[in-house]
Amino acid sequence: MIHSQNLKVVGHTSGPVTVGSTATTTMVVDRRNYDYATVVVSKAPSAGTSFASVLKIEESDDNSSYGDVAAFVKGGASGFTMSAVSTSVGSVVKMDVDCKARKRYLRVTVTPDVTAAVSVVALLSRGEEFPSTETDVNVAKWVTG
Repeated sequence: MIHSQNLKVVGHTSGPVTVGSTATTTMVVDRRNYDYATVVVSKAPSAGTSFASVLKIEESDDNSSYGDVAAFVKGGASGFTMSAVSTSVGSVVKMDVDCKARKRYLRVTVTPDVTAAVSVVALLSRGEEFPSTETDVNVAKWVTG
């Protein structure tokens, strides 16, 4: 069994959302039974050259009280920095999270620098069990070949 193929998709249920520059969008990921998460945040072209004023991952034991995961806080003391992004093409940030040392729930928080369409998707992998149905993988259609 190749654990990286034991994959589950978690994303905004409504797809990309348009978020104002003072608004925030969040997505909670229950990573129970998964040891790894790849979080992909994409932003459509916009007038702003900063990807987001807030971009971070937080964690919680019980999906109520969250604390920052320091390495995944844009601009944080132990976090990451970003160069300016293009205003004419979309931009993507990929964050790879080793969940073995993380709490059960992850929350991705994004506040764009200007109004923009934002999408957040998490790919959970290295699951304890191989998913066998579309419901297990959390997709509308699962095509293999």
